[in-house]
Amino acid sequence: MKLLVVSDSHLYENYLQRVVTHYRFHVDYMIHCGDSSLPVDDPYIQLFDIVVKGNHDDAPFPIYKTFQHICVTHGQYYGVYYGYDQLIQLCQKENCYLCLHGHTHVPTVQKHQNILFVNPGSLMMNRGSYGYGTYALIDIRDNNDIQVEFHHCQTDEICNQDILDEGLELLEEFKTLLK
Repeated sequence: MKLLVVSDSHLYENYLQRVVTHYRFHVDYMIHCGDSSLPVDDPYIQLFDIVVKGNHDDAPFPIYKTFQHICVTHGQYYGVYYGYDQLIQLCQKENCYLCLHGHTHVPTVQKHQNILFVNPGSLMMNRGSYGYGTYALIDIRDNNDIQVEFHHCQTDEICNQDILDEGLELLEEFKTLLK
């Protein structure tokens, strides 16, 4: 199963349009993890199989959605800046082994208590020194073997590991600042 996962596009419809047009017929599901800032009837947001509510969304999207043991949420309702404790509880309650979320504008992939957490970063622009947006492509193979790639929102190039390492450092800084 192949997934296109985006988040935090914040009205940047040209980026959203480009990525949707590029992948629409090449993935099994398109997922938006919130903060599209678009109405429910937007023609591009309607192409997504799952859309959840972010803190900048006025539309009545759900706070989280589960399917095939995958949980999709934005993250602000579950304290993602402080860690994954609340999301771990939600995933355990919903029997999910994969959690897709946004909110931090930091692309990351982390595993906690046998649950894989993937944040595609912001399609608009991420926090960090590199200054561009990202999205994720996820390939779930037999035996729940999960492959995750992060891509540049304008060029589709695969992001290097330095970006993910920097993201994890930023999240640790956020935790320290928010204490």
